[in-house]
Order: sequence, then C-alpha cells, then structure tokens
Amino acid sequence: MTLRMGVTTLEEYLSATCTASADASKARECAEVVHAVAEACAAIDGVVRRAGLNDVSAYMEGKNGSVNVHGEEQQALDDHAHVLCVDALVKGSKCRWIASEESEEVVAGDVCGRFACVFDPLDGSSNIECGVGVGTIFGVVEVDPSDGPESVYVRPGRDMKSVGYVLYGSSTVLVLSFDADTGVCAFTLDTDRKAFVLTRIDVTIPDVGNVYSVNQANFPKWNGGTKKYFDECVASGKSLRYVGSMVADVHRTLLYGGTFHYPADDSHANGKLRAVYECFPMSAIVERAGGKAIQGAVGDVLDFVPKTAHCRVPIHIGSARDIERLASLLGEEEN
Repeated sequence: MTLRMGVTTLEEYLSATCTASADASKARECAEVVHAVAEACAAIDGVVRRAGLNDVSAYMEGKNGSVNVHGEEQQALDDHAHVLCVDALVKGSKCRWIASEESEEVVAGDVCGRFACVFDPLDGSSNIECGVGVGTIFGVVEVDPSDGPESVYVRPGRDMKSVGYVLYGSSTVLVLSFDADTGVCAFTLDTDRKAFVLTRIDVTIPDVGNVYSVNQANFPKWNGGTKKYFDECVASGKSLRYVGSMVADVHRTLLYGGTFHYPADDSHANGKLRAVYECFPMSAIVERAGGKAIQGAVGDVLDFVPKTAHCRVPIHIGSARDIERLASLLGEEEN
C-alpha cells in the first residue's frame, strides 16, 4: 500500500503494516490494541475540547475527591479518561492486561490475549483549565497469556513493541511507533472523517537543538553535573521552554530538537515521572526517531527494570548530541 499524506488513515496504516509483518496474526492483535487506544483518545479529545461547558462542568470543578495510587488527588478528567481507555481496550481488543497510571491494580482482560497495554490517560491534566496542551501516553508489550500481571512491568522498557502518545492541542496529534522497525509516524485527528489521518512519516529528531525543557526552580536540588549542563545551556544561548506537560514538551522536542528533563534531585532521588506509563513509551519514541534517553550517569531509561508498576525513574531525553554532552558531564561527576 502506498502511504499518502492527509489521506491514509491510522486503520489503513496498521492494516498495511500487519500485512508486511513476518507474523501477521500477532501483529494484527497488537494493532487492535493500538486502534482501541486511538478510539479512546478520540473520545477523550471530545471531552477535553468541551471542558468548561455545561455537559462536562463536573470535570472542570476541580478534583474528584479521590486520591490515586501515587497519593495525588485526582483531577476528575483523569478518572474519566482512565475509564474511557479501559472500556475501549476491553471492548475493542484482546488485551491480556491493562495497566493505568491512575489505578493501583492491573486490570485483567482477555485470558487468551498476547499483549498488554500501559498508559497515562491524561498527562498534564493540572493544566486543563488554562488551555495548555495535555496528552495521553501509551505502550504495548507482548506477554505470555499464562503469566501474571507482574509480567507487564518487571522488564526493561526496551521490551515495548508499540509506543505512542496523543497531544490534545491546537490539533489532536497521535505520534506512533508500531515497532522498532517501522520508525515514527504522526496522525492528525480529522473530526469530519472521524479518523486519525497520516500527516508525518519517518519522523526524525534533530541531532542538536537550541531549546531545553526543565523546571529550573529545582536547580538548587540537582547534583553538580546536572547543574553544569544547564549552566552550559544558558551560556550557549539555548532557550528555556517548559510547559509542565510531558507530552507537550516532548512533542516540541521531537519535532524541533532540544531536550526535556526531570532529573533526580534532593527531594526525588528516583525522579518524579513513572517509568512504565510515561518514561518508557516516550523514550522508545525518541530513540526510534534517532534521539537518546538516559536516567543520568547510570544508563539508558529503556534499560531500567521496574520493581513495581508505579515506580519512578529520572529522565533526560532528546537530541542525541545534547544528551551525550549531558551524559559526559554526569560521568565526570561520578568519577
């Protein structure tokens, strides 16, 4: 099949990719999971875009009164997005296990399923009331149907097969890497056609960028190597751009180059972002687009093996040469 920009739909792209796969049956099962997530994201987009109107006023009145597994008071939209994702995966795929950042338990799905899905249903939701871009992050990993839920997360991030995110912004964009061999593509939601349509193919991150993205207020809490890198960024004229929504910040970084960071610090020895739901999928996308993602001086994000579904990991992600320079400085700090 010839891929055509602005014409080829996500469904058509997945079908063509599966047909070309060495194991078409397994690829189609994985594609069903990806398609189910995309359907959920189209529904989430509708809710996000109507935020503040009467039919979703309950979601915009603030927190929903419950606390998620991380001890954080949930935004009502977070919980609603979580339900939409779980329902879509249960009804639209043979997903064996379903793991959400918003739920303590890993949900059992089809007992014969060969894939599990992990996701952050609404990243950056604290920004929703001011209209800043928010998103959904997801990853799909192959599992043995007979294995327990721990098989979803007690493994390195490099095991992820399909990874992606959806940015709800001026347009709604799905960035997808179906597997390590198919590169990174982007699809834009066409509400008239009710479909995600191909708008970018073979996305590649620039080797170096002139923007860095980090919460600079945490500077006093960082180690010497991390401080030195950001001092270099300032001295070299790089610009600081920080939205506070990982999807929005990493999407800009992927397209224009640069780096995004949530380092370890004095208050968060393991960083703050979750390995399975946020760091693994985003790191896989950036690496498959030619970039790099490291924990710090200790190695790549995708080589980290979580002990729990919700454990955290430091992350520095972005243009390869920029991340390599940071790794060099962190290595000097260790020595």
